[in-house]
Amino acid sequence: MHKHHWKAILYKDLCDLRWNGQILFNLISGIVFVFVFTLIPLRQIPISFMIAFILGMLTMIMQGNMIVEEHEQRMKRGLIQAGFSIRDIVIEKMLITFTITSLVLIVLFLFHSDQISYSLSTFLLALPMLLIILFIGTFIGLKTKNTIEVSLQGMPVILLYFFVEGLLMNSDRSTMKWLAIFPNYHLHYGIEQINQQQPFLHFLLVPLLWVVVVILLFIVWLRKRETY
Repeated sequence: MHKHHWKAILYKDLCDLRWNGQILFNLISGIVFVFVFTLIPLRQIPISFMIAFILGMLTMIMQGNMIVEEHEQRMKRGLIQAGFSIRDIVIEKMLITFTITSLVLIVLFLFHSDQISYSLSTFLLALPMLLIILFIGTFIGLKTKNTIEVSLQGMPVILLYFFVEGLLMNSDRSTMKWLAIFPNYHLHYGIEQINQQQPFLHFLLVPLLWVVVVILLFIVWLRKRETY
């Protein structure tokens, strides 16, 4: 797109965010949980659980709602007639959601530790999960017709994420090794490696494979959708 088109659609979406009650509620809830998390004695809740909360309740819902609202408000056809493609709209909204989620995560990491290296390392570990949830939220937003359907179809993914995270919180690494097929398993134990100041980059391998698979599946689905 021309740079003026980018500015126009960015301005439109940023203005819309000010009046989107559900997104603002989820964003404020995420920030409140970040502050509450810092007050819990001995950090009894692992930071990976907080990441799961932010990605599930903010990233997925925000991305899905931003996309489906173009359909609800009947703006999608007007944007296409103005020269925007579905791909342009999707990429622009993903950039907004990615930026807002990244800022919230960085604030969480800075509150958790005053070491910049810790925040950067943890964000690097969380990045694959952020991308996975972002693409899932985009898929749900394109597939549904209203924000209620976004919440309903996103809930199974969120529940699965929290279910796996609960198992990780209440089990030892030597047990339930089958959980290693899930990307959040590697995020959970990768953060433990960071806390112990041990190498952690190998915990990125499986999540990155998930990212590649999710992106490829999304591209194939989107191309098939555009042909009909």
